[in-house]
Amino acid sequence: MNTSLPIESFLASVSKVYLKAEKPLDKQFVKTYNDNKNFIENDISFLGAIEFKRESAIANEGYAHPFDKNNITFPIVGETVMIIKADNKLYWLPFSNTHYPNYRESYAISEVSKEKEIKKLDGSTKNKSYNETKQTGTPNETPTKQKSESNTYKVNEKIKFLQPKEGDTILSGRVGNTIRFSEFHLTEDGKTSSPSIFIRNKQNAELDSKPIGELIIEDINKDGTSIYITSNKVKVPFVESTKKEKKAFEKYPTSSDLKGDQLFVNSDRIVLSAKASEFIIFGKGNTGVITDGRYSVDAEKDIYFHTNKNVTLHSAGANQIFLNSDNGKIFLGKDKGVGGAGADVQKMVLGGELVKLMGELIDAINKQIYATPVGPTQAGPVNRSEFNTIKGKLNTLLSANNYLSKS
Repeated sequence: MNTSLPIESFLASVSKVYLKAEKPLDKQFVKTYNDNKNFIENDISFLGAIEFKRESAIANEGYAHPFDKNNITFPIVGETVMIIKADNKLYWLPFSNTHYPNYRESYAISEVSKEKEIKKLDGSTKNKSYNETKQTGTPNETPTKQKSESNTYKVNEKIKFLQPKEGDTILSGRVGNTIRFSEFHLTEDGKTSSPSIFIRNKQNAELDSKPIGELIIEDINKDGTSIYITSNKVKVPFVESTKKEKKAFEKYPTSSDLKGDQLFVNSDRIVLSAKASEFIIFGKGNTGVITDGRYSVDAEKDIYFHTNKNVTLHSAGANQIFLNSDNGKIFLGKDKGVGGAGADVQKMVLGGELVKLMGELIDAINKQIYATPVGPTQAGPVNRSEFNTIKGKLNTLLSANNYLSKS
């Protein structure tokens, strides 16, 4: 014999939302797992519960719990929900048929919708519910009452719904934050299955002035922050914002290459942090950093570069390259086998000191004094002019742009 009770449903207006545990816990109805009986004093089952009333009701009719507590868009006071009565228990589900992604109302049960149209002096009409929604953010209460509410929610009419593609699953927040699970969005041919996820936080401000009800699409270049995870035929219309000319990055992908299995993250600022262990980047192809500002690496320990080919440090124009080791040593080439003459690794010479000593040596040669039977004679070399010519060329030993620290 079937003893189950029929399921009833109706639309209702939200009067109160429970955003924390408020009701005393009745422990005998709470199922425990793994002997965990450390319950808090308040009943967590009331999280997400609402008080509601129907159009004809004057007072609140009772409580309804979320149908799925793990997946909730918490309602706003005044919004419309679907109430389901099953086994003498009340549950609520979200309900929406308005032009607003961030406010869910059925005009049919809204209190102000009892007077849906107000005659204007010229005989035309306008929807009172719409205008009070626009003014107060909650269409079933007057502006005067709304201003006295400490938790008044303001409807943002600038937020628009996303234009769906066939088969899309779209999760919409109230303020232009969305997640689209799609198969055909941004595909080149519009028919090749290309599973992708498009996450957007904050709507492109240029769309704020679009008419209410107009559908929009995400813009990775103009939305607040975007994360696109794409595949196959999806072509992302990403446009780089840096002005730096790309010289070191060979074969930088053009816009026509930005398709296939890819991950795009675009925002005003990006911070990646590995707070406990390694931070690793693997690049099967070319890996580049392109910036209009300063690029720096600060490390508490060693910095190690290794390549099987060349290492190039290029500073264009009149800029400079510094290798500064403070009180340490700098090795060019190998760092093993340090010694004097004949050693594999030897100390560098200072150009200025070398020029000075070579000049002093030539002056000494030109002033040679010879011991003779009649006494010391200052004769000097016969080819003194040649030594002077060599002295005049000593500065050619010096590099025009490369310098070496004395210590």
